[in-house]
Amino acid sequence: MLYFRRAILSTVLMSLMAVCASFAGAPYNYDATKAEELRIRDGLPNVCAKLQAGGPVKIAYFGGSITAAAGWRPKTLAWFQSQYPQAQVAEINAAISGTGSDYGACRLKGDVLAMKPDLVFLECRVNGGGGFEKQSVEGIVRHIWKHNPKIDICFVYTIGEWMVNDLKLGKPPMFGQAMETIANAYGIPTIDLGVEIVKRLQEGSLIYKGSAPVPGKLVFSADGVHPGDAGHEVYRDVIARSMLKIKATGSAQPHALPSPLGSTPWETATLLPIAQAKLGGAWTPVDADKDPIYTDDKGRTNDMLRGAMKCEKAGASVTLRWNGTSIGMSDIPYGEPCVVEAVVDGGKPVTVTRTQTEAKHKYARFWYLPEQAPGPHTVTFTVKSIPQGTWFYAGQVLVIGTVVP
Repeated sequence: MLYFRRAILSTVLMSLMAVCASFAGAPYNYDATKAEELRIRDGLPNVCAKLQAGGPVKIAYFGGSITAAAGWRPKTLAWFQSQYPQAQVAEINAAISGTGSDYGACRLKGDVLAMKPDLVFLECRVNGGGGFEKQSVEGIVRHIWKHNPKIDICFVYTIGEWMVNDLKLGKPPMFGQAMETIANAYGIPTIDLGVEIVKRLQEGSLIYKGSAPVPGKLVFSADGVHPGDAGHEVYRDVIARSMLKIKATGSAQPHALPSPLGSTPWETATLLPIAQAKLGGAWTPVDADKDPIYTDDKGRTNDMLRGAMKCEKAGASVTLRWNGTSIGMSDIPYGEPCVVEAVVDGGKPVTVTRTQTEAKHKYARFWYLPEQAPGPHTVTFTVKSIPQGTWFYAGQVLVIGTVVP
């Protein structure tokens, strides 16, 4: 009987230790206002174990144009494949130019989670969160771990020219500070690629922005944001050495999901084609292969609008019911501004003027309305003004919450 009781006690203690182990590490108290190249926190124990053991491993690269480029993404993938030849390492290229964590929160389910990743690299510091930085980043983390708590996450911070002065002073930009706060709370590793770039800049071995080679120096970027091939190699090397430091931390186990930091994290979000909403007025399906506006920057437009409807007369509308907080739309602003009016729950109309801010292409864009109180809502978007000879193109309704039939 004594042995039996001891066996039960031992089993209970082991169970408690296992539960406690799942909470080990987080939260952390790293200074969010201080830039450091690597903060390991809870590490990446699940994907590291799979890499060591061999077999299939999927790495999702979730970011904007810097990740979409043939740069740090394929370079680090090749490093993983070389470092772990016993594993079959494959990528999930979930990068879309011009998008940050706000659009990312809505496309996470279809673009990332449906592909069953083992590791998600989230790169969004350059493109930001559109004013919803904390809600969208925390929502992405929570959505991933609610879907599968064994998926590892790593924040990767790239650099834009406007960040250089802050990083010279040893501090990240404000969005980076918000992400560090979330990383502390959830135990997520962070890799700041900008620290090495600014270090070399201050040493004199790197030219941050230039259009031509400089003897004896690495020219990082032609436009101040997107690295050249040599810049992407620096990014790869920083990630590679960081991964070698991270791999010894932790043991494979599900990630614990703590209470949210904010009151409305975007942990439930989706994309809904406008054709699946209630349409009013004269909408026409877009020919994705021949339409001159849609195909002007077809790759990005396909990714962001994913098919589209268009109208040429004011009065066309889109109505949707949802349960959540925020709502938005992806579209193609071009020519003179189009004006869209949004009414939520019969309240005061919100006027949204859609303009194109870049001259090179008719780029797809997206936008959100201000947050609503959590709960059921109805929104109607009405096109109020379309300049002569142009069309209004719309693709997806961006839903923070769930669609109500």
